[in-house]
Amino acid sequence: MQVSITGRHVELTEPLKEYVHEKLGHLKHSFDHVVDVHVVLTVEKHRQRAEVNITANGVVLHAKAETDDMYASIDGVVDKLNRQLKRYRAKLQRHQGAGRKTSMRLRHKALDVAHETEELAEGYTPNTLAEEAVDVEVMSMDDAVMHMELSEKENVLLFTNEETGKLNALTRKPDGSLSWIEPEAG
Repeated sequence: MQVSITGRHVELTEPLKEYVHEKLGHLKHSFDHVVDVHVVLTVEKHRQRAEVNITANGVVLHAKAETDDMYASIDGVVDKLNRQLKRYRAKLQRHQGAGRKTSMRLRHKALDVAHETEELAEGYTPNTLAEEAVDVEVMSMDDAVMHMELSEKENVLLFTNEETGKLNALTRKPDGSLSWIEPEAG
């Protein structure tokens, strides 16, 4: 776990840094996959605020706490993060236990499309660059969204919607938002 601490209008003393590291070390008990932690400690008049951003398994969590004592603010923000991480861990465990493989396997092919300006011949078939079979899981829409949030690598998730029994797709757009594709009843 990589921790960076920034101070705004506050001197970052060694005891303060050690206290932050000690408290953040307890987060490992809630969730094993914490990768990066950024802490911002701010003092404005009588308000002392602690803000923390955590990257864990592709999910970014944010929490802040504000009191009149910096150590109390640190305690408060760590408590909030602990609750958030426990919720994500529980949701992830439900997701892993709930997903069922179906007998459905889809074939995924990456094709080499010609970039010629001329029209393609009627019988033209592009070359296959890569091919793989994909197992499709049965899951709820919430579980599919959680799966996409926790995976930075996947841009497309095919799943069988447990409510409708139909094949659905969830895609990640370039701006990071998700798009849901579901066949209409017909």
